[in-house]
Amino acid sequence: MKTLFKVLGQRAREIAYLLVSFPVSILLFVFVIFGFSTGIALPFAVLIFLFLLTMMERIASFEIKRANKILKTDFTVTDNWFSHPFFSWDGVRERVTSLRSWMAIGYVFVSFGWSIFSFVLVTLGLSGIFLIITVFGVTLLSNFTQSFQIVDGGDKFSGNISFNEATKSIRLEFGDVTSSAGINWNLESYWNMGVGIVLVLVAIWVIPRNTRAMAQMVEGLLSGSFLPQVQSQISKFVGKEKISERDVREAMDKESLQPQLSELSKREREILSLMAQGKSNAGIAKALYITEGSVEKHISNILLKLGLPVEEESHRRVLAVLKYLGIEKPS
Repeated sequence: MKTLFKVLGQRAREIAYLLVSFPVSILLFVFVIFGFSTGIALPFAVLIFLFLLTMMERIASFEIKRANKILKTDFTVTDNWFSHPFFSWDGVRERVTSLRSWMAIGYVFVSFGWSIFSFVLVTLGLSGIFLIITVFGVTLLSNFTQSFQIVDGGDKFSGNISFNEATKSIRLEFGDVTSSAGINWNLESYWNMGVGIVLVLVAIWVIPRNTRAMAQMVEGLLSGSFLPQVQSQISKFVGKEKISERDVREAMDKESLQPQLSELSKREREILSLMAQGKSNAGIAKALYITEGSVEKHISNILLKLGLPVEEESHRRVLAVLKYLGIEKPS
């Protein structure tokens, strides 16, 4: 019996969470859309956008606490997303590049669509329960008729609703003695019972899974369990950082570099810089107004002085040179 009450209590919490999520998600969605609005002056639009990114921390905290309160979860609330004040360049950069803020914005959009589906699902489930109760409950009803009248300004709209015990049906009639129309609903129909059972079974099967999915979104996107995966995917997408000639020159000027670099001539350093920019032998020759043969000879000398194998292919020796300079760590 305790297990039954525990399951029923869990289902009640899931339904309550889904129902509450519907208006909450609408408000959050409207807030985010307003934050992205471009229909106002640019300075105000920027301020509103930065305010939106800042408020994502509060929104995440609210949603995590709401899930913990209703669903009895223990998701972690992460505070202090930002270490710099709002009105500072570092604060602006920190908010614009904050993965947590963008993940929270993503949560708002996903939860909006998900909560609409959940609300419809819960409504259908409750409708199924109502149908089943109605079909079983008609056996307790007796004949009745109830008239009603609606007054709209100078217009009057009248009708009546009645239950026929013999036919187990309800009739809703509109109009008067001269003109009328009505709708009959047979409450004892097996179709009503079947539809009600199907709706309830679908709701029982889908609601727990839907609630778990929304809870996982809260934990992953707001509490931060998805953060390492997101960072990893972004790193893979962005790829390796491009190296400029300035990076190479600064790296070669560092005293911490290996002493072999001091053996490179001025021309060899220029060629090494152009190699780092991905130029081919022909491109290097064109940039320095020398022949390709001279470029190949210089590259051989560079690799020899750096202690790197001469026989490696061009793109591999560029990678080896960059790693040797300490610009890119060996994998």
